[in-house]
Amino acid sequence: MDRLIFHENLSKIKICFYFCLIISGGFIFRYIFFPFDIPLSLDSLSYFWYGIDLSVTKSFPTTHDLANNLWPTFLSLFFSLTNSENPLDFMFIQRNLSIFFSVMTSIPMYFLAKRFIKKEIALIAPLFFIFEPRIIENSLVGVTEPMFIFFVVSTLALFFSNQKKLILFSFVLAGIFCLVKYEGLIMVISMFSIMFFRFKKEKKDLIYPMSAIGIFLLVIMPMSLVQIDTQGYDGIFSHVGAGANIVSQDVFNVDTEYTKFFPQLGLTTFLKLFGWILIPSYIIFLPIGIFYFFKNRENKKIELIIIGLCAIIPALYAYSRGIADTRYLFVIYPILIIFVLNCIDWLIRKWPRKYNFRIMIIIFLIITSFFFLNFKDENAHNSEVFAIISKNIEGVKVVNDLNLGVSSYFSPAILHNENDFPKTEDSIRKNVLILDIDNYNSIDELLKSEHFIDTYGNHIDEDKRKMTHLIIDNSPMTKGFLKELFENETKYQYITKIYDSKDDGFSYHIKIFEINYEKFNLQN
Repeated sequence: MDRLIFHENLSKIKICFYFCLIISGGFIFRYIFFPFDIPLSLDSLSYFWYGIDLSVTKSFPTTHDLANNLWPTFLSLFFSLTNSENPLDFMFIQRNLSIFFSVMTSIPMYFLAKRFIKKEIALIAPLFFIFEPRIIENSLVGVTEPMFIFFVVSTLALFFSNQKKLILFSFVLAGIFCLVKYEGLIMVISMFSIMFFRFKKEKKDLIYPMSAIGIFLLVIMPMSLVQIDTQGYDGIFSHVGAGANIVSQDVFNVDTEYTKFFPQLGLTTFLKLFGWILIPSYIIFLPIGIFYFFKNRENKKIELIIIGLCAIIPALYAYSRGIADTRYLFVIYPILIIFVLNCIDWLIRKWPRKYNFRIMIIIFLIITSFFFLNFKDENAHNSEVFAIISKNIEGVKVVNDLNLGVSSYFSPAILHNENDFPKTEDSIRKNVLILDIDNYNSIDELLKSEHFIDTYGNHIDEDKRKMTHLIIDNSPMTKGFLKELFENETKYQYITKIYDSKDDGFSYHIKIFEINYEKFNLQN
C-alpha cells in the first residue's frame, strides 16, 4: 500500500481507492463493536424521542427541552420513512446515521490536513481520525458529536482555502454545526475575527467578512425561529449568553454557597481529560509534532490555533461546572492530528528508507484502537442489564439510585414493553422515579424519610416519594445497609425479594426487592 498510495504525484484514482479502503475499514471496525440488541439511553434517547415525536405528529415538539434540534430533526426524516413497530429498528437507524457522519469525516479531514502539510502525509490524517477509539465509541451512541465534527472539519477545510467563494461557503457549514451544537458559536466568532483581520487592508474587501456574517445568520435563522416558537429561546445565542452570564456573575460573587463556576476545578479536569484523550494514538507523536508545527510560522497556523483555543472554551466552562466529559474535547482532534502529521513528516524525512513509517503507523493505529475498544467493551454487560430491567419493569414506580449503568435503562425498558410503536413519548408510560439515597444509612431511615430528592437534586412531591422497590447489586459502590439486605434477603419482613439475576444465569448479579408498606407501618 505504501508504494501504491503514499508517494508524490498521486492520481485521483489511487486516492479514491485509498479512501474506499479506509472508509470500509472504518465501517467494519464500528460494526465489530456495534451494540445491536442494546437500546439508546441518556442524551441519545432524548434525541430519539424528539425525532420520533416530530415524525409522528409532523410538527415540532414543544415538550422537549433541547437547546439544538437539527440532529433530531434530521433523524425524523429517516424515522418517517421507516416501516417498523420495533423501537430498536429506529435506534439502529440513529446509530447508523451517526456512524455515517463519523466515517465520512475522513474526507474533509484529508482536505483540512492538506492545507498545512504535503499531500502524501495528509493522507495519513483520515486514519488517525477514523480509527481513534473514542471517536468510534462516540459514533455508536447516536448523539450529536459525529454530525457536529463532520461539519466543523468541513468548515475548516473550506475556511483555509485560497478561494474567497469557498471561504464564504464555509460559513454556510458553520451555521449548520452551530445548529447541531451551540458551543460551535465560539469558534464562529473567532472565524469572523480572523476574516476581518485577513481583509483589513482594503476597505472594499470588508464586504467578505460582512457577507460571511450575513450568510451565517441566514443559515441559522429558520431553525432558531422554530426554537423560539416552540421553546422560547433560539438555542444558540441564548445558551452561549446564559453561560457567559454565569461566568461573569460568579467571578464577582464572593458568596460561595451560590457559586456555580469553579475555574480551578475546570483547569484541573481539562488537563486530566486532555491527557486521557491523547492515549493511545497521539501521545507518542504530539510533542515533536507541536515543535515542528510552529517551526515555520505562518498566518494560517496561528489562525488554526486561535480557532482551536476557542473550541476548548466550552470544555473549560463545562469542566468548571463539574461536568467531566471527554466529548467536549473531541472537536479538537482534527487539530491534534495536524500536529501529529508534522511529527510523522519529520520521521519520514529523517529516516526516508530505513523504516516504512506509513505502514507501521497504520498497523499501530488499528492494533491500539482494537485493544482499547476491546478493553472498554461493555456490550455484554449492558445487554444483560437491559434484559433484567425489561423483564422486571412492570409495577416498578419509585426505586433507589443504584448506578447510572442501571438507571439509564429504565426508560428504554418501558419503551421496549410498549405496543403499537411508533407513538409519541407522551403516550408512553411515565418513567421510573429514581431517588437519591446518599444521605441515608439504614432501611428504616430511608422508608421513613419525608425529604426525598431525585438524581438531579430536585425535591420530590410528597405523593410521589414513597419508594416501591429496591434494586441492589454486589458492587463495591453499593451502600452498606443495602449490601446487608443483598446478603441477608429475609432480614426485613416487609421487604420481599422478587427477582435474582442468578436464577436466569446472568453473570451480572442483581436483586430486586419489593416493599410492603402495610407490614412496615405495623412494625414502625
